[in-house]
Amino acid sequence: MAQDDGSIRLTLIKTGATVGLTAILVFLLRAMLGFLPRLDAMSGGHWGGDILRFLAANGQAQTQQGVAIAMIVACLVLAVLFVHVAERLLRHRRSNR
Repeated sequence: MAQDDGSIRLTLIKTGATVGLTAILVFLLRAMLGFLPRLDAMSGGHWGGDILRFLAANGQAQTQQGVAIAMIVACLVLAVLFVHVAERLLRHRRSNR
């Protein structure tokens, strides 16, 4: 039974880490998108505006929702991969001790 308790605890920790990391990645993505117009102003370019126009999807709400969902899913996938790699590294370190 002690093995099951550790497994449940590890699953809860990994789930919490994944959710937290996903939220952080979404926040960073939003902050980066907010910085694009300032980057255009500093550099004199217009690629930041082009990215924002693409993400705005010509004002079509359904397309905007699709883009938002895709960005959130991408953040979730990155978080899952990061947690998986971190778990493997920690297990590898523990086995070398």
